[in-house]
Amino acid sequence: MQENSTDRHPLSNLEYDWITLIQNKAQALMAYDQYILDAEKANSPECAAFFRKVHDTDKAQLAEARQHLLEVMQGKMGKGSR
Repeated sequence: MQENSTDRHPLSNLEYDWITLIQNKAQALMAYDQYILDAEKANSPECAAFFRKVHDTDKAQLAEARQHLLEVMQGKMGKGSR
């Protein structure tokens, strides 16, 4: 990523969006871990299974989002302005 000394912000809007999404997904994954524990403590395997399903979906989306961010930062995707 090249920075221009006239840039007001070192991240493009698209880079910032991906970073924010990744942060939110990472926080959600930590929350789901607690939800799974809570469901297990409440002896609710159905709820625990659902929380695991949501966790796995978000984990896969997080991996995909990381790849998109890398491509955006390498200039391979999204030529938006900063």
